[in-house]
Amino acid sequence: MKSQRLSEFEQYFQIDESIRVNLCAVSEEHVPNTQLALENDIPPLFKLANEVSELEQSSLRPLRNLGDMAQELAAFLQAQSRKIDLIMSHILASEQAQDNAIECDSYGGGGIRFTSSEVYAIGQAFRTKLFLHYEASAVYCYCEVVAVEKKDNEHYQYTLLFTAIRDSDQELIVRASLHAQTRQLKKRQQPEQLDDTQRDN
Repeated sequence: MKSQRLSEFEQYFQIDESIRVNLCAVSEEHVPNTQLALENDIPPLFKLANEVSELEQSSLRPLRNLGDMAQELAAFLQAQSRKIDLIMSHILASEQAQDNAIECDSYGGGGIRFTSSEVYAIGQAFRTKLFLHYEASAVYCYCEVVAVEKKDNEHYQYTLLFTAIRDSDQELIVRASLHAQTRQLKKRQQPEQLDDTQRDN
């Protein structure tokens, strides 16, 4: 029988893509228990990165309703946005401490999965930093282990549920996972298109 925590995790789509994650095991009393406590705990750089991401989304959205005339303006604004993304990516790289750094197996709106030889118990909490390279953003939150699966004699796959995360950050992760799915679908279609071209020739 699945735990309620695991069911919460499975309510969200997971994408099988590796992203950089910093995990620091903490005791339960160090996990913020209110949104205000979480806000106060988030480093300013993470707040800035996500505010920039939200501004980009909201500024480009109205242009979709303007038709063909807006295409050039949208392309210009996207180019400016890309410049900001590159700067933010460089700044965020300074937050990617080598200590406690892993590449996760998958991520989504419910949490992450990662494989490790370290042994953790169900309920172990982590202070977590997720670095979303393609979104030029990062998320600071807290997770806890809700499931463990033994992969081989030395490795375990852990399922971590987000337990303290801002709504806007969770939406950002959901959006990032959907963008990743689109990228993966495009990559799969490219070999098929090449095959079709070769057959036509």
